[in-house]
Amino acid sequence: MAQGTGPVPASALETCAAIAAPASRLACYDQLVGRPATAQEPSAPVAAATAPGAAGRAPAAAAAAPQQSFGLYAAEHPAPATGSLLSAKVLEVRPSVNGHATVVLEGGQMWELEEPDALLASGDAITIRRAALGSFLMNTAQGRTHRVHRLR
Repeated sequence: MAQGTGPVPASALETCAAIAAPASRLACYDQLVGRPATAQEPSAPVAAATAPGAAGRAPAAAAAAPQQSFGLYAAEHPAPATGSLLSAKVLEVRPSVNGHATVVLEGGQMWELEEPDALLASGDAITIRRAALGSFLMNTAQGRTHRVHRLR
């Protein structure tokens, strides 16, 4: 955002992004946010991006992009940067404050099971994978599956 002037038009950002020279591109972005240029930085041409006609078109273009992706899960929720599977060894199984089983894994992660498992014990190998709607499923080596959530 420009300092005290509201949002920067998308067309202005696109103009800066199209500049090939890194120093000129940075100067263009600096000018958009109101950062004063130093003597060593060349002034980048952003006249086209800040022209009255461009400013009038930018809000419509900026508003159209979110509407086109509205409701598309992949567009609104990008894939997580980490892997979708965790394999570890159980260090400890203990009851939590609310009576659910808490599992401490190698590396210090702590997960809480939604349902009890009397057979889960220290030393068991488990895998945890992502499931629907941001939930996680723990699979034991014995083939049991539990819905879990991470505590730490």
